Amino acid sequence: MAPGRTTTSPDPAVELIAGDPVETVRALKRQDGKDIWLMGGAELASSPYAEIDALILKVGPLTIGDGIPLFSRKAAFDPRTWRLGDHTVLGSGAMFLTYTRAATG
Repeated sequence: MAPGRTTTSPDPAVELIAGDPVETVRALKRQDGKDIWLMGGAELASSPYAEIDALILKVGPLTIGDGIPLFSRKAAFDPRTWRLGDHTVLGSGAMFLTYTRAATG
């Protein structure tokens, strides 16, 4: 793990992975079970980009400057089309947008 990153799990039900995130995601997808919830910054999300089947984006009504990119500049240029599958708008104005990867072809 990079310097300054958490190396101990905050909860026994949470497993932190220090190895290759792409291989970890692929191994988890081969198993029966629930969805994988990947949380991290642009660097982490860029590694398994090709394995991502859905995006859940939160849009908040707060501007703070530059912000954090969804994917880092290190991500391979591989445009994908996503379809809005669900959305939730809270009274605060925050929105949760759920996109699924569109079929290619």
